[in-house]
Amino acid sequence: MPTGDGDPFGLEESLRVARSFLSQPAEAGYDALDALVAVCLDNVPGAEAAAISYAGHGLVRSTHLTDPLIGEIDRWHTESGRGPLLDQALAGSSHRQVLVVDDLTFEIVSGEVTVEVTPPFRTLHSTTLRCQDGHRTALDLYAARPRALGLDATAMADLFAQRATRLLYGPDEAAAARFHLAVNLISRCLDLARAEAEELLTPHLEGGRQDPVVVAERIIDHITGTDPER
Repeated sequence: MPTGDGDPFGLEESLRVARSFLSQPAEAGYDALDALVAVCLDNVPGAEAAAISYAGHGLVRSTHLTDPLIGEIDRWHTESGRGPLLDQALAGSSHRQVLVVDDLTFEIVSGEVTVEVTPPFRTLHSTTLRCQDGHRTALDLYAARPRALGLDATAMADLFAQRATRLLYGPDEAAAARFHLAVNLISRCLDLARAEAEELLTPHLEGGRQDPVVVAERIIDHITGTDPER
């Protein structure tokens, strides 16, 4: 699409399109975060995959992702117990802090042999949604080439990070929508059917005083063994 000399990279037009999408509720039957990462991917310059990730205490899990190959990077974090997403969680990154890794390529050293491992995505752009108690939630963008996501990606990602933060933790979101998100979160993290996830979550919400998403995160941490209070 032509953008004119004043907008050579199409960033202003992308911002306009993104704002129009974010002002609309997700269609019935769709998870709001699924819709968000899909629109984010379509609008952030250079991004080739997007996800919402949960990292902390040696475990990384991406619950809403546009490409299953992101799971390979999650497994690398979890199996090695290290990596940029876990490091950022351990550091206690502040609200909407941006982490950019220009090249995720890493080395495995065994004795005198060093093997270079190239992941399916080389560039990582990760925006903190919330970080506390050693756990970090983030909006992650990936690109296959190294050094592929710059300042224009950061400007766009911030819009989507604001919306993702409200969806996950904002008190102004409808109770039914937050319950739906919480059930989906448990279902995806624990590999349960939605009905099973709902049965697991509902008894912990008696009285209606606790936020469903926060309760869901605590349940997941407890079952996976990543709860620091266990």
